[in-house]
Amino acid sequence: MVLKALLFTTLLCYAAESVQSAANPKANANAKKLLAALSGLGDRVLSGAFGGYTNVGDENGFSMGQANQIQQWTKKLPAVYGIDCAPGWSTTAEYKEADIIECMNMQAVEYAKKGGIITVSHHLPNPVFGGNNANGNGAYKTAIYNNDYAAILKEGTPQRNRWWNTMEKIAKGLQGYKDRGITVLYRPLHEMNGDWFWWGALQDGSQNGERQRLFKLLWQDLFYFMQKKGLDNLLWVYSPDHSRPSKSDFYPGDNFVDIVGLDCYTDDPTKINGYDEMIRFGKPFALAEVGPGTTNGQFDYDRFVKAIISSYPKTVYFMPWNGGWSPVKNKNPWGAYNNPKVVNLGELRVR
Repeated sequence: MVLKALLFTTLLCYAAESVQSAANPKANANAKKLLAALSGLGDRVLSGAFGGYTNVGDENGFSMGQANQIQQWTKKLPAVYGIDCAPGWSTTAEYKEADIIECMNMQAVEYAKKGGIITVSHHLPNPVFGGNNANGNGAYKTAIYNNDYAAILKEGTPQRNRWWNTMEKIAKGLQGYKDRGITVLYRPLHEMNGDWFWWGALQDGSQNGERQRLFKLLWQDLFYFMQKKGLDNLLWVYSPDHSRPSKSDFYPGDNFVDIVGLDCYTDDPTKINGYDEMIRFGKPFALAEVGPGTTNGQFDYDRFVKAIISSYPKTVYFMPWNGGWSPVKNKNPWGAYNNPKVVNLGELRVR
């Protein structure tokens, strides 16, 4: 353990000299240190796990349960812990869409204080539909047309007002982490090249050139909003879906992204699509959301981690989802979290 601590002290000293710059030129010292550490990991990879959703009362609600189960099975805790703070399948009253969102969580804060790295994502309410309501159901998977998408970016429209309220609520939560000195790996608008979320691609591919342009503007709009709010504690994670094309076509630009990744559900971890395409951006690379394609308990997480090390060696962290995709609901979590190339909680300190 002493040797490992010395190793990572040396690593951080080396990483501090990294040429990797944060997308936000005003990123604070802690964010820069974390980005440097990720850039300098070499052939090691940080372990991760998804802790659940805020504003959800069932077993999918955010808790330390996933981390604790992993520790029980493997004697290790994940280095990176995920929280999703917008369950977009909920509905609200008109102009109360932001009530769905709650990003600040004291359990996540306590985990960060122990040396954990927090990543925040969203399943955002749909600003085109009042109350995030489409035929009585949450509209996060209800497609919108490009003219509706453009209206989100146009001042004075109902769509813009709803989106503004959403950004305000997100910023309020992220400010809580900043106030406590915590850097957040911020992963909004994920899997945009898929056609299942309102912010993503259209099933009619003939319109997707315009959709890609609008997506980039939406990402940049969110980036500038958070920058103006003084949220200098964010590292921005761009993660398309591995199974769909156009992974690079939605990319909002080097000045708006710190980490590139892939979301990947597959039964064969040696056949993840898009790794070479993503690493060409020259950013740290993550498997930002992963799990088996078939949730029958037979996915081998030891094999998965070995595939990362051999086939995707620039991966800086992996984030298994919860439920039936979880390491503790599948095979060989011990081998995954105890692999000598895997870095767990407490083995990398950047604050």
